[in-house]
Amino acid sequence: MLTIDLLNDGRKGCKITGEVDVAVAAPFREALQKAVDSGTEEIYLDLSDMDYIDSTGIGILIDMKKNVMKPGQQFILIHPKRSIAKLFQLTGVDQIFQIAEA
Repeated sequence: MLTIDLLNDGRKGCKITGEVDVAVAAPFREALQKAVDSGTEEIYLDLSDMDYIDSTGIGILIDMKKNVMKPGQQFILIHPKRSIAKLFQLTGVDQIFQIAEA
């Protein structure tokens, strides 16, 4: 099950909870699109409660970066679990997006 909530710590973005896979691709893409449409330059995605992401989810992140985001906008992926951070490293996602602990 996927849950996407707005951040409530003053930063623009959302908290992703659960699993991101092909079954939830549409709501995941829609949530990211809303964040991009907000116009803010730094969009934070809190991944601390994301348990899993498959190639579909990774593809959506990359597609948003390459084809949807405006110049100067960026996703900042924060608090990924160790397994997710390792997957991002193995797939090169860590070279495309800023990944931070805070």
